[in-house]
Amino acid sequence: MTSFVNTQVQINKSNLSELNTQVTTIVSADLSDNQLVLKIDSFGFSANNITYALMGDKMGYWGFFPAQSGFGIVPIWGFAVVVHSNHPEIKVGEKVFGYLPMASHLVVTADKVTAQSFYDVNQARNSISSVYDQYVRCAADPGYQADKQDWQLNFQPLFMTSFVLDDYVGERITPTTKQVIITSASSKTGYGAAFLLKMFKQDRAANYRVVGLTSAANVKFTQQTGCYDTVLSYEDSGLINNEGGSFVLDFAGNKPLLLSLQAHLAAAMQSMIYIGVTDVKSQIQSFSGDLKGEFFFAPSQVKKRTQEWGGVAFMQKYAHAWKAFSSHIEPLLTTQEVSGVDAIKSLYLTGLQGRFATDKMYVARF
Repeated sequence: MTSFVNTQVQINKSNLSELNTQVTTIVSADLSDNQLVLKIDSFGFSANNITYALMGDKMGYWGFFPAQSGFGIVPIWGFAVVVHSNHPEIKVGEKVFGYLPMASHLVVTADKVTAQSFYDVNQARNSISSVYDQYVRCAADPGYQADKQDWQLNFQPLFMTSFVLDDYVGERITPTTKQVIITSASSKTGYGAAFLLKMFKQDRAANYRVVGLTSAANVKFTQQTGCYDTVLSYEDSGLINNEGGSFVLDFAGNKPLLLSLQAHLAAAMQSMIYIGVTDVKSQIQSFSGDLKGEFFFAPSQVKKRTQEWGGVAFMQKYAHAWKAFSSHIEPLLTTQEVSGVDAIKSLYLTGLQGRFATDKMYVARF
């Protein structure tokens, strides 16, 4: 019989700045057939994880990894190693990549096992999409590079959203679309989408410009990415051209800003699409006024295109886009590593306060 000490960081759903450390023991003898114990090796952390916390109830992110009453566990994307296996096709020592809790260990029930991946069908997991339930087996993943793990940790989930968002917008633009405006333009998912919108513009025979809106402090970095045609601070958003058709892709979640853009663009606004929430302060306040927009759920577009293109073709198109983007952006970013429960808590609080450095990729380990 083997036991594993599991450390979880849990978040008070009513007060996201209140953190609680829970320590429990996983006993191998208590596990059922096909169950595995994953030891979480490393994970990326970005504004995307803050969105998971802010939208935990509304979008169902709290349901993946059960916590004590009133608390939730922030999901993360990371690498994990199998340290115990009750599945005959999955061996101890294997490394996988997937959706994990902010914790040191996770028990999963493996099903739909192939050479490339398996799925967690644990009944305690209240999933909103099978995309989040799949664990990729690194030994069979052609995209896995041991010396580029920090890039996969930080960008794979984010750039997948950028990739399918660009595709989603590309389907909907018209010849009258003159600009695509992206809020929180310094965010990784934001400038990933901007890069692709510019990259595929000619293929679409389109004539739009990609405009980034960000805080004054992040204007310089956002310009340096080279992903936008124009970068403006939020204070200068009134300078945006309102004479041509416009799409607004919102990663900030700042309702006053969006109301202002909606009023400024008026009839020129063709669509407002909500993707993420990086402006924490605006989420804890209530603002009057009605927005006319739609939520974008990346897994739905992934499912649609996988069915239409086939899984292999989808990944080939994604790989093409990723290769171009990563080569372009690599010179601008460096990795910052944090280790230990206290450092992980501090990193989370830094993100909650909106103080992540735009030129950093954060990699965390318990």
